[in-house]
Amino acid sequence: MLNDDDRRTIAELDRRFHMSDPEFAARMAGTPAEVPFPAVAVLCAALFILVPPAMLLFGWAGLVVVVDLFLAGLVVELVRRHRRR
Repeated sequence: MLNDDDRRTIAELDRRFHMSDPEFAARMAGTPAEVPFPAVAVLCAALFILVPPAMLLFGWAGLVVVVDLFLAGLVVELVRRHRRR
């Protein structure tokens, strides 16, 4: 059993965790977090799927367009993630 002093110390530590890093405290409390959509994985899969048909149908120009669209989508996603923090 904990004495009253130990309980107060633990409560103070818990309060400090909640103040300094609420996301960490929520994860440790077992609060379910929102699972983000795996946008980077989807972009990579789309690139993997679209490169062969683009090369077959449009040659190098099609490849350049597909890779440019992939990079633009990747930059948009990374900027969006950075702004969320």
